[in-house]
Amino acid sequence: MTATFQQRVRPLLLGGDRSLADLAVGTAAVAVAARYLAVLFVNAPGYGVPVAPGPLTVASTAVVAAAAVTVAVTDADPAAGVGLLFVGVFGLLSLVSSAVALPAAAAVVLGTATVAAVSGRRLDPVSAAATALLVAALSVGLASGVGGWTGLRPAASTAALLGVAATPAFAATDWRSLSTADWGAILGGVAAFAVVLAVGRAVPFVTGAVTLTGSGVVGTSLPVVALAAAGAVTTASAASRTRRWTLLAGVALVAFAGVPASLPRALPFALGVAALTRGEGQP
Repeated sequence: MTATFQQRVRPLLLGGDRSLADLAVGTAAVAVAARYLAVLFVNAPGYGVPVAPGPLTVASTAVVAAAAVTVAVTDADPAAGVGLLFVGVFGLLSLVSSAVALPAAAAVVLGTATVAAVSGRRLDPVSAAATALLVAALSVGLASGVGGWTGLRPAASTAALLGVAATPAFAATDWRSLSTADWGAILGGVAAFAVVLAVGRAVPFVTGAVTLTGSGVVGTSLPVVALAAAGAVTTASAASRTRRWTLLAGVALVAFAGVPASLPRALPFALGVAALTRGEGQP
């Protein structure tokens, strides 16, 4: 049914041109980043930002869900399209009624796992392992939040941050050759690790407040947070330097989404996983 739906919709969407899907993913990344920054400023003392986080969260979630549907109907692989359609449609339904939260969480996990399974056929072992870690983080995160297993929240936080730390796997062109490594991006990641570690030790309460408010991190050590920052900076730098914009949008989505313990965080995290696996194959 989804394959037929794709065939009918593609002619209306620029013939299924991938550029439309890339634009949708990029727009979603901007929306999630804007929500992240707004939440930080709203909760920061001394900043009177006249923005209500609630409506902004709803708006960004709607943008992400619509982007997932757009990518689904333009994806060349029907199986991946089915997975992303689950993510997008149930994401939109979750905005209409809280009663569908649990089915939506299951659909997001199932849909993302489907995309990961399809992508795994063409990914190298390192990228496939990073994808599996991200999907595991999504599953544990939703179980700890929507599923009500609150005891899993520290594990979900650690898994999500380690997943972000592993995103350079999607930026590497050849893990077996040091000559192809983007040393500029790697040095940027090392610098990010050092800065986050230093700031976290200097002002631990501020760092904890930022990670909790902005990313929903609970019960995770500072080095893991620093590793996530290093991974995000490395991937973003490599993607920018090589003009792989889908890869850049993907790492922005998983990084700014935070711990996927709620649907507004899980949807961009799921779309980010899909974007990373799509962007990994781009030149």
